[in-house]
Amino acid sequence: MPGDQGAENPWGRGAADGGHRGAAGAAEGVAAPGRAAVGELWGLPGWVYVVEAGPGDPGLLTVRGSELLRAAEVVVADAGLEAALQRWASPTAALWLVTPPAGAEAAPGRPPWAGRLPVAGRLEPDRVAGRLARWARAGLRVVRLVRGRSSRDEGTALAAAGVGVIPVPGVPAGGGSADGRQPAPPLAGWRVAVTRAAEQAGDLAELVGRLGGEALELPLIAVEPAPGEAELDAELDDPSGSWWVFTSQNGVAALARRLRARGGDARALAGARVAVVGEATRGALEGAVGIRADVVPSAFTGARLWEELARRVQPGQRVVWPRGDRAAVAAARPVVEAGAVLRAPVVYRTVLRRQEAAALLELVRAGRVDAVTLASPSACEALAEAAGPEGLGRFFPHREPAGPGGRRPLVVCIGPRTAQRAAALGLPVDRVPSRFTAEGLVAALLEGLEAGGGS
Repeated sequence: MPGDQGAENPWGRGAADGGHRGAAGAAEGVAAPGRAAVGELWGLPGWVYVVEAGPGDPGLLTVRGSELLRAAEVVVADAGLEAALQRWASPTAALWLVTPPAGAEAAPGRPPWAGRLPVAGRLEPDRVAGRLARWARAGLRVVRLVRGRSSRDEGTALAAAGVGVIPVPGVPAGGGSADGRQPAPPLAGWRVAVTRAAEQAGDLAELVGRLGGEALELPLIAVEPAPGEAELDAELDDPSGSWWVFTSQNGVAALARRLRARGGDARALAGARVAVVGEATRGALEGAVGIRADVVPSAFTGARLWEELARRVQPGQRVVWPRGDRAAVAAARPVVEAGAVLRAPVVYRTVLRRQEAAALLELVRAGRVDAVTLASPSACEALAEAAGPEGLGRFFPHREPAGPGGRRPLVVCIGPRTAQRAAALGLPVDRVPSRFTAEGLVAALLEGLEAGGGS
């Protein structure tokens, strides 16, 4: 069995020569089994999931715990949990076992094949927190699998190392901390307003709930099909040689509707190439249409997408952009200047939901909201309209502390365009995530929590 090694490389010496559990899965982005079930919650760097495994019976592990194990890249487990690892851990994960303290009782029911489990190494208890912190800060998906309850001392050490803990409670059992303490999830007690359109709010609301928060779903906008959607038919009749550009999931939904109406599928775009603005839109395209994007910009903004596409298009080449009624055609100027022929039908329109915006402002006034997430400039505009001529400053005083215990909610915007519109309308912007996705919004909330509120 390898010793206490792999400070930088959790897969140990075997990773270099292609061992059973190697680093290739993480380095090349190969999805581990079950990763789709967890989604992109692992996009929160610097956090460790502490999964309580109860007495060690793999059949008693919670569904959430088993999902996380199947998607983890590094698992550090207490002795006696080999059966759970054998059943649930990803075949590409680096497995580390914690050496039992001197004099500790042997774990009951240890299976005879436990010694053959491919393990990267063993860790002394006093070195666990440091290794977990290092791997989490490196961006790896890390799970700490514990028998019984999680350790207060280990959690304190992780916090001191600048790493957050997301507890995943398990089946109550003996062992673990003596006081039987149930660790609180990081967003416990937070009431988070989710303002996305109803059909797009589910992922964010679920992530907030998984981290212990209460998601208040108050969609500030609604998305409706527009007559221009039918204009896509002419482009679908002859897609060969064209570029299709999607700057939102709503544009993807419009294409999917037209394909269904025509009795077609992904083959209808044979010969075309596709560009999308970011991860969420790429996922929507693959899920709803079955097409993989050819171009995703290095920064998930519309401006960067058009700049990168302008370097690829040829003079006279068609560029089809199914857009919303609030998206300015001028945004696509780089491809027009490159000689492309732009087709930009309005396939959906955004409707402001003033009643929901007014309800949210009343909750803010009453101090019943700890954070407000905004995912589009239109959502900011809905709040501004509901606030009336006196403006948003009376609901969101700029100089007051934000978050739980503050005088106003923490305001988190999904990206720079939304943040710019929010600021122009009088909203204080506390956080903008580095990734413009639902997972990025949650990461920004957690950063706000660590910082004690706003920036």
